[in-house]
Amino acid sequence: MSTRPVATAGYESMTVQVRAGVGERRLVAAVRSLFVRHEVLRADGFTAESCVHRVSLPSCLVALAAVEDVSGDVPLRVLWLDGGASGRIVLTVRLDVLARLPWHVLLPGLVSAWSASTHLRARRASAQVS
Repeated sequence: MSTRPVATAGYESMTVQVRAGVGERRLVAAVRSLFVRHEVLRADGFTAESCVHRVSLPSCLVALAAVEDVSGDVPLRVLWLDGGASGRIVLTVRLDVLARLPWHVLLPGLVSAWSASTHLRARRASAQVS
């Protein structure tokens, strides 16, 4: 489930509901995949690691402040609101980045990269058992 994009001060945000077990390393790997595929995300020297942030709920006020404070002209911020059994990811993207990398490309790319990292992890685990 996702909400409609919301524009604020040169950025647009979208919230996506996620299941438990997102895993910070796997989320960073999925975002890194986006950075590798899309030069517009790398243009200002930011990295996937610097764009992904995890907040354990119920620290909602901290999370809301983090969404409001998109500093450093970051092209993409991925804020994982980790609620344990479920959570949300708030994607905040600079408008000039969205002009070159729209939501209909960005979201499926993130899902695809996430799925690939999940399948790779499963293959590694089964290889270690064998």
